[in-house]
Amino acid sequence: MRNDLTCAVARDLLPSYVEGLTSEETGQAVERHLRSCPDCAARHAAMVGPELAAKLEEERRELDYLKRVKRRSRARILAAVVCTVLVIAGGFAAKIFLIGTPIQPQTYALRQYVDEENVLHLVIDCVNSAWAYHGWKTEEADGVVEISGRSVTVSPIHDEGWGRLTVPLEGVREVRLCGDVVYQDGVVISAAAMHRYEARTPYVGDAPALGRVAEAVGLDAQWSYTTELTTGERPYRWTFKFQNHWGDTSADGWMRCYYGPQMLALVDNLDEVGWTYTTVTSSGKTFCQGVLTLEEADAYLAELLAKSDCDQRWKELKSVKDFAATPAGTQVLYDLLWEGLSSSTAPIFGP
Repeated sequence: MRNDLTCAVARDLLPSYVEGLTSEETGQAVERHLRSCPDCAARHAAMVGPELAAKLEEERRELDYLKRVKRRSRARILAAVVCTVLVIAGGFAAKIFLIGTPIQPQTYALRQYVDEENVLHLVIDCVNSAWAYHGWKTEEADGVVEISGRSVTVSPIHDEGWGRLTVPLEGVREVRLCGDVVYQDGVVISAAAMHRYEARTPYVGDAPALGRVAEAVGLDAQWSYTTELTTGERPYRWTFKFQNHWGDTSADGWMRCYYGPQMLALVDNLDEVGWTYTTVTSSGKTFCQGVLTLEEADAYLAELLAKSDCDQRWKELKSVKDFAATPAGTQVLYDLLWEGLSSSTAPIFGP
């Protein structure tokens, strides 16, 4: 440190410094001067005497030592903080780039098929280019195959956002991919059918659950509507009041042959599905309404089963509700209704 006091100033301050009356900053300036000026140091020694001078020197050394310890402690604390931050950052980086999280079904698009050798092929593509898949694991127990994987942020370590997996089906009754059933009892399960199966609800009075059912069967993606529930006494009815207008009555065909049977299947105690809409023709507007009962839906299903080449075990089921008991049954019902709709002459209606 530079000597920032002149001898005259230092000598004027010595009496106060010896008695400990100077400020910390002034005392430090006097000390610096004494270390660099033998004359003033001698005056200071004469003023305090040998014993006091030795004591003051010891105190000064002790103070210097404590300052050094304090500086080292600060350095250690800073180093500890930096190390902690680096460890946390390293753990976070390992989590997102190396370890990741279990793959969720909604994060991928899936194509699956069974070849002539009874092998299930799964073609998995991530829906987000910023993610990569790794760590695929296949475990089998009691005829059930569980497939899992992990999703991480794309990096040079993991950069593949897809998976190509095969499962020999000999002795296998069910295959689950990341929690979703993709094969069951000889039936390949689509994401749409699984979404319907997971939307099932036991009670027609549960409005939020009914909303999930309507969304799962695809009604929300097509039309605007309000709903009305009749639950005071049986039969329990779920009525849709469509806000759109059509130039024909094809709404009845879609509700009777496609949407209505699915809703009756997915809501355990639902007895009827109703609907209202308005047609607009050259002669004016006409208010229309319709109702599909569970008995009518089951009779229509029996017609579809009689024409179908599906396994006999499915033809033995008597109600649409029986099909919704399993993912495989939900898939078969979905396929039957869609094939029946596709083979009919009813035009597709829309807004």
